[in-house]
Amino acid sequence: MSPSPSPSPIPTAIAPPTGPDPLLGTDGRLTVLLLGSDYRPAHPGNRTDAIMVVSVDPTTEKAAGFSIPRDTSGFPLDNGRKYGAKVNGLYAHLQSTTGTGGLALSKAVSKAFDIEIDGYVFIGFNGVKALVAAVGGVDVTLDKPYYDAHYWVNAHHQGWGLPAGRSHLGPADALIFARSRKGDSDFGRARRQQQLVMAALTKVRSQGIAKLPRLLQIASRTVRTNLPLDRASDLFDIVSKTDLSKIERTVFGPTKFAAGGPGTSFELKISVCRAWIKANLPPIRPMGHWPAVATPAASPIVPAP
Repeated sequence: MSPSPSPSPIPTAIAPPTGPDPLLGTDGRLTVLLLGSDYRPAHPGNRTDAIMVVSVDPTTEKAAGFSIPRDTSGFPLDNGRKYGAKVNGLYAHLQSTTGTGGLALSKAVSKAFDIEIDGYVFIGFNGVKALVAAVGGVDVTLDKPYYDAHYWVNAHHQGWGLPAGRSHLGPADALIFARSRKGDSDFGRARRQQQLVMAALTKVRSQGIAKLPRLLQIASRTVRTNLPLDRASDLFDIVSKTDLSKIERTVFGPTKFAAGGPGTSFELKISVCRAWIKANLPPIRPMGHWPAVATPAASPIVPAP
């Protein structure tokens, strides 16, 4: 006698998670504020001449990013006021007044652009060189030659540039690539900074997850961040699946995104900036659509580079 067939299984409802994944926040994106400091002994202080937001949608594997030029003035603060000086001094101002410059600047950027910032990364010259060295240099490709006749490479050598096409940059040249601006403009420098970040991420993921412990070791000495570094493998997984070659990038400068002329201080057209963000960094998942995970403790903030 044949056994009776088993009853059809009844789908079991799975309770939604109680909160969002700490990496993705409430909008389902990984959005990070990247800050590059110009600190050096001859010029103490932490002016952030690189202020960039990069956001990844892990569901579509698309990414977008924008830079806030250093000469931006009147940047909105989360208390409804404006910062009167150039925005590259805002981090240091918030650090001195709140003691948490990265977190405070994240809140200001979040409020100004109506965007969710999931974490920040603050890095200086030594950190850039150390991380580039750790991955064996990075590759960048230029559509046309670039030359800055005014850049002092060292006390005896002035002038630096790259030809059109692909170039391999070691630690020193990578830093110059991110700092040089007199070969074109501060807006060109912001675009090169974006390009360097993409090149670094491309190199990191090409070397595989086995490289992460070494990179995290270097980062612990040279980087400040509030990203949960115990989720480093998840961060790597998100980056490894993202199509970095098609990332949407822009610089919020005059005249489209800001009122004022290049070479002088200018104020952002916040509504125009927000429209670009809404089009390119839209929320993907409403609250409760992620796998339930334990919320890790934030990584400790390490000394400034």
